[in-house]
Amino acid sequence: MGSVDGLQQRLAAIAEVIAGLGEEAVARDAEHKLPSDQLSRLLEAGAGALRVPVEFGGHDASVRVLAEVLIDIAAGDSNVAQIFRGHLGLTEILRFAPAGVARTRLLRAAADGEFFGPAGAELATPNLTALVTGLVRDGDRYLLSGRKYYTTGSLYADWLNVLVLDDGEFVSAIVPRRSAGVTIIDDWDGFGQRLTASGTAVFEAVPVDPDYLLRHHNPLANDYMEAFYQFVHSATQAGIARAIATDLAALVRGRTRSYPLAPTQEPAADPQVLQIVGTVWSKAYSARANVLQLADTLDAFQAAPSARRAAQALLESAATQVANTELVGAAAWQFFDAGSATAVKSGLGLDRHWRNARTVSSHNPAAYKASLIGDHAVNARAPRSFLNSAAQARADESR
Repeated sequence: MGSVDGLQQRLAAIAEVIAGLGEEAVARDAEHKLPSDQLSRLLEAGAGALRVPVEFGGHDASVRVLAEVLIDIAAGDSNVAQIFRGHLGLTEILRFAPAGVARTRLLRAAADGEFFGPAGAELATPNLTALVTGLVRDGDRYLLSGRKYYTTGSLYADWLNVLVLDDGEFVSAIVPRRSAGVTIIDDWDGFGQRLTASGTAVFEAVPVDPDYLLRHHNPLANDYMEAFYQFVHSATQAGIARAIATDLAALVRGRTRSYPLAPTQEPAADPQVLQIVGTVWSKAYSARANVLQLADTLDAFQAAPSARRAAQALLESAATQVANTELVGAAAWQFFDAGSATAVKSGLGLDRHWRNARTVSSHNPAAYKASLIGDHAVNARAPRSFLNSAAQARADESR
């Protein structure tokens, strides 16, 4: 199934599932009904295997192909697109990992429809690089203990990617989701992306096979991974922007009442309303174009990794985050300028677009990304991922 024809068949199957994602999205959001079935159908169609190399049963699709799929998924239900972020991230990490038991087992698992979830951040620490969760040696294995938050998608997972510090080094400890000592709690209480299960994961002396410890030694891969993780958020933003544009056109098309100051009593013929619709569609277009450009840059790095291309990926991922945050935020606000008061009825659930966009955009605050770009532009300072920055800080402290 690694042929071009095989990939096209997979994409057609994925598109068929995506076509139904939006049908009950409003009800799911209102009733907190998890999109478990929708995720399962996407995995069965092969969405989780797109980036898996051919030799492990996947399709080795380009990041650009993945970008198109992610935007389409997010346009249907942005919760589902964000749920995929941890799975896609571990798949990319495994592409860089040296040959071994874990790489082979996990990539084949992804090709077979198994799902990966993340467990990185901790609420009890000042930032992502100061971790309490850790490993203790126990004979020929390790025991993992700690508490994580923002574990987006882990509730749905077969395997968990747990970020830990081991002897001062960042390590991904990969454990089965249903291992003894693992508890996943759906306690995410954000006002947006309500169904991503971005809550708490607790690990109590969970056994870890040493073969399943992935050490982040490769500085270029670390930079690439930070850009890639941001790419998924930006693709989700672009999908939300498309959903906003599509829903706005449908809303205006169905409006029968106008405003006394309007130049026409038919909203669908009102040039001011149409201008707003066109502006929102233009923002959606730009958000998608930004993501596709970034995808091409990530593909170029994969084809020929270098420090220059890693820096370019970090800068472009930051720029895309800054731009798409503004684009999707403005589009979600302008939606109601053309929708009128009818659009604010809670039963329509149209506020979810703004709530979801704001929530996705808050995970990696755009202000810091803009500052990174400005520092490079003004001071020629090379951008670095948080893993490489933390490693350099530890090296400086040890001198």
